[in-house]
Amino acid sequence: MEYQAFSPPKVNMARKPFSVVILNYGTPDLAIASAESVLPEIEALGGVLVVVDNASPDNSAETLTKWAAARGAPDLIHLVLSPVNGGFAAGNNLGVKAVEADFHLLLNSDTLVEPGAIAALLAAMRADARLGLAGPVIIDAARNRAVSRFRTRTPLSEFVEASGLDFFYRRFRRHVVPLHETESSDEMQWISFACVMLRREMIDALGLLDERYFMYFEDSAYGLNARAAGWKLARIDTAQVTHFEAKSSGVEDAAAAHQRLPRYYYASRSRYFIEHFGVAGFIAANLFWYLGRAVNYARLLAFKAPKKTAARRGGDIWTSPDYSPPAA
Repeated sequence: MEYQAFSPPKVNMARKPFSVVILNYGTPDLAIASAESVLPEIEALGGVLVVVDNASPDNSAETLTKWAAARGAPDLIHLVLSPVNGGFAAGNNLGVKAVEADFHLLLNSDTLVEPGAIAALLAAMRADARLGLAGPVIIDAARNRAVSRFRTRTPLSEFVEASGLDFFYRRFRRHVVPLHETESSDEMQWISFACVMLRREMIDALGLLDERYFMYFEDSAYGLNARAAGWKLARIDTAQVTHFEAKSSGVEDAAAAHQRLPRYYYASRSRYFIEHFGVAGFIAANLFWYLGRAVNYARLLAFKAPKKTAARRGGDIWTSPDYSPPAA
């Protein structure tokens, strides 16, 4: 993809204590609402906001440009217009590269930041030099706590998830990826990138997000790599962010409706398993998924309908990790 050749001009300013990067693709109104929710704290704490438009096919660039100009804060708000859509990792990397800062907060466009959240995240990061990633409590649209802590997704996780049976969820609990509120953070291996603060020193050591992941699995891969390199991660319960899940990508909505998921999702899945478990682990993950689906269909013996999954998933899980989505 040509997006790897694009580098935004670095903003000419002194190093900031932190930046907030909001990535937009076709949701300018959401991005502006998210920016407005976080700007008061950015200004109070001496940070900077970077809004990246990932070559949206609508009028996002024009809308965001007009909003930034009307805001009249050129030292506070910086707009990066990418010529191509390189995906989640590439878009966020553009925002991180645009400014020099001690910490970078990556923020989905479909989020609203609660007052005091950034201060709480900064305080936690500054209190522990080995804390490389910190995230807030994620609140859903109904004001309930959403899952934002996770275990490592293993090949056996594919069987447990595909089986859809509580018996296997209990029997193989350490392979259940979501970490629920009643469970200890000691089992946490990665955190949600809907909102995550990254330490600059960690980025310098590990590199930016892996742009070979177009979208999905880049957060789990980065979290696992960070932990392997000795960096800590934490969820800071005194920070809260509301996340209107699926509004920025639509994939979660498609999954809930059992529709076919985009091939880039499966390409990222393939890359994740190959990177962390090898080719044999990737094959095992797919075979475990088939076994889980077979077990799920055993529900018919009890006169219960099998639980549905995404359309055509059985073939799509073999998507090559090198698949690139067509240019928008």
